[in-house]
Parts: sequence; structure tokens; C-alpha cells
Amino acid sequence: MYVTMKAIDLRAVLKDFSEGWVAIDTRNKNKVVGHSKSFVSISKKIEGRKNILLVPASSNYFGFVTSINA
Repeated sequence: MYVTMKAIDLRAVLKDFSEGWVAIDTRNKNKVVGHSKSFVSISKKIEGRKNILLVPASSNYFGFVTSINA
């Protein structure tokens, strides 16, 4: 069985972040809801929230693929 996932281009959402971690609300037009230098810190910031995607920030997302359970 194959699962088809919709591709979502997050480059525009992530363009202002080149290091650390970014929290994105997948139910609110992929809005950035948090940023932090460490995974531990961003995890604390979004604790208890639902529909959040954590993405490592980078200056280049070429070839970066993740899945969102949307």
C-alpha cells in the first residue's frame, strides 16, 4: 500500500531562520510559532501544543524532506 503525501514548500516560512530550531503550526497556514537555538528549549516553548512541526533551521533546505500528519 502506498501513501500519497501532499508536498508543502516551507522555504518562504523558514527563510528568516538559518540556525537553531523552528516550530511551525501546521493548522494555521504553517505559521512560525517559535524559534530557539536548542531542541530542548524549543520543546519547552511548545509543550502542550498540538499540530506543531519542529524543523531544524538551515541556510539551505535542498533535499530536506519531512512528513506532517495533517
